[in-house]
Amino acid sequence: MSIAVTRQQTGRVSTAKTIVGTGIGNAVEWYDWAIYATFTPFIASQLFSKADPASAVLSTLAIFAVGFVARPFGGFVFGWIGDRVGRKTSMTLAVGLASLGSLMIGIAPTFAAVGAWASLMLLVARLIQGLAHGGELPSSQTYLSEMAPKEHRGFWATLIYTSGTVGILFGTLLGAVLNMTLTTEAMNAWGWRIPFLLGAAMGLYA
Repeated sequence: MSIAVTRQQTGRVSTAKTIVGTGIGNAVEWYDWAIYATFTPFIASQLFSKADPASAVLSTLAIFAVGFVARPFGGFVFGWIGDRVGRKTSMTLAVGLASLGSLMIGIAPTFAAVGAWASLMLLVARLIQGLAHGGELPSSQTYLSEMAPKEHRGFWATLIYTSGTVGILFGTLLGAVLNMTLTTEAMNAWGWRIPFLLGAAMGLYA
């Protein structure tokens, strides 16, 4: 009797870990997109030349678009990994790479310090994130569907969209809080880096 209860408890813990871990990974993906869009003016002022602010913002948004272009390729690569190695491995690798991209943006040197290398580092980081995000969503949804009990498969699969929305809301609210609590000088100097470093940490935890 006690063995059966122990197994049931272990199963519940494993189920909770699966749902929470997958949910956090997916939330971090959409959080990354939200904070990049939210902090575009600060990224533009720090990682591009300040000689032409309008051009800097447009360049920042162009690199944002690069992430979308990379997503289909990420889906192909991580889909292949998922089929050959396993869904969990594919998902873990995707979340890890997305965290690396966030970390690169969070610690990127400024344009004033290294010139165009700062812009190039941002581009590489977004390419990595785009590839990772393209593989994370389908891997997560497939993994959840495969792990779900037959009678709850549809419900488990929909949790991906719930966690994604939570990530977007959290990123947007974080941007509002930082803008209200920090001065413009502090935001330009280091405040805009906080969300990216936090995203990297959340991804590693997931």
